Amino acid sequence: MAQTDRRADALGLAASAAVGIGAFFAWAGWTFLNPQNVSWLRFGDRAMHTLGWWFFRVSPWGFPLGANPRNGLEISSSVALSDSLPLFALPFKLLSPILPTMFQYWGIWFLVSIVLQAVVGYALGRELRLGRVASVALGAFLVLTPAFLFRLPIHMALAGHWTLLTALYLYVREKPPSRWMWPLVLAVTSAVHAYLLAMVLAIWVASLVERLWRGRIGRMQAAVEGLIGLAASLAVLWCVGFFMTPSLGADGYGFFRMNLDTFFDPNVWSKLLPDQPSTPGDYEGFAYPGLGVFALLATGLIAAAPRLRSILSPRWLPLLAVVLAMAIFAASDKLVFGSHELLAFNLPGPVLTFVSMFRATGRMIWPAAYLLVLLGFVLVDRGWDRRAVVVIALISLGVQVVDTSAGWHQFRTMQVAPAAAWPTSLRSPFWLAAAARYPRLRAIPVEELNADWAELSYFAAFHGMASDAAYLGRRDERGFARLQDEASAALTQGNFDPGALYILDPPSASIARRYLQPDDLLGTVDGYIVFARRGKFLVDAGLVTPLETPAAAAVVGLPPPVALRQG
Repeated sequence: MAQTDRRADALGLAASAAVGIGAFFAWAGWTFLNPQNVSWLRFGDRAMHTLGWWFFRVSPWGFPLGANPRNGLEISSSVALSDSLPLFALPFKLLSPILPTMFQYWGIWFLVSIVLQAVVGYALGRELRLGRVASVALGAFLVLTPAFLFRLPIHMALAGHWTLLTALYLYVREKPPSRWMWPLVLAVTSAVHAYLLAMVLAIWVASLVERLWRGRIGRMQAAVEGLIGLAASLAVLWCVGFFMTPSLGADGYGFFRMNLDTFFDPNVWSKLLPDQPSTPGDYEGFAYPGLGVFALLATGLIAAAPRLRSILSPRWLPLLAVVLAMAIFAASDKLVFGSHELLAFNLPGPVLTFVSMFRATGRMIWPAAYLLVLLGFVLVDRGWDRRAVVVIALISLGVQVVDTSAGWHQFRTMQVAPAAAWPTSLRSPFWLAAAARYPRLRAIPVEELNADWAELSYFAAFHGMASDAAYLGRRDERGFARLQDEASAALTQGNFDPGALYILDPPSASIARRYLQPDDLLGTVDGYIVFARRGKFLVDAGLVTPLETPAAAAVVGLPPPVALRQG
């Protein structure tokens, strides 16, 4: 009998994996699995994540292993802090010598994440004593969770929602997890994304409390698991370079929050329900579950309401406590319902500094969103007979597909044609000749986000250069101040880096012109003003138009030279 059950569960897992594979191809398509198709990655944060990997791939190995010094120079950090998915970046860097020059792993990651979403969903269902068909349906529901599919193409490492589901699976297991299970999940999640790790850590703490409370684990066992779990997390975080900046705080706390109507605002993800009013940063806390989930909850409550107390046993209290705490944190210090701010309060300075590490607090609502799905299935399963459960689950799944299709078709239709390169305006032979001579690419003025950061970083990453025109998820503020000081010294004292090719704006070029030496380069190429010490050989080679005459300078709007101060 046991062998028959194992065989049936293996078939259930295979069916769930097939659901995930089918969902991936319906949502994205095979072109995204092509590791040389990179054209779709050149937009927004996708470009940041991808360029972080490309710089990391060509940088020498260092300590910690995730160090990524070429991506940002003075403000550089690590492959973890550009959200470039260390779980994939580290092993693919080892394989780099046998990989094609143009290589991306994000399509593979999407496929893995969607399949694991369905497979772990099946395992969750079986632990919740659902039938096999209902468990496959649960996996499909979890794949069709709008908060999951919405997030995939925006912040790609955050596609790893299966880490949250795995944590929930370990919590609901009737048989206590083996000593190695939680540390492994924590270590893997540490190599995916810090936000996911924070949520998994919270569920783990709830699991420890629940097992201690119910006598399923001793204090010594809990202490050992706690020490091993924390050590594993910290070791991986250090290894991938998460601690490479003095401060992990960033602006955005209280803006990237959860709206209190998040479960009822489809935000273009419903074919049947209208969007609700919201404020600009609320998308981070988007958690609309879908009409199929509402159908499950309603149908389950109808039949299971008389037995709710027995269904919702005390074993769930630690989990509900931490999920509620995360939901409160998701709302931040500014409570908003729709477009109306209901309450705002000021946090003490040290508390604000701490919580700013997780500035996009709205994301902390995700565990609550997944619990709604699980609750819907549990209520239906406990309130109806097995045949009715299958019918209700499949009908609700159909409702979910129809309702959420308004959103999950968007990703595929918004993409550009597949290509193994990004369109670039840096077409002149000048750039190749300059890259062979100068190991660094710098931009003045120094800005938090240079308008041409993606273009310049793309060129630098593929031509062996380091660049300070970088976009990072977390930035070293002291390094940024040092970079600003160096740019100021270059413009006020002529202390230009002799190993750098500079990209200047017209006012900066006007100042730099007064420090021009006979063998220096100051010219225009492909619409950019470039400056380099001992770069006149590029002018002599006819690769750049020098800015030595008023007529040439006027082409790029260069102001008259700034006179040197007298005395």
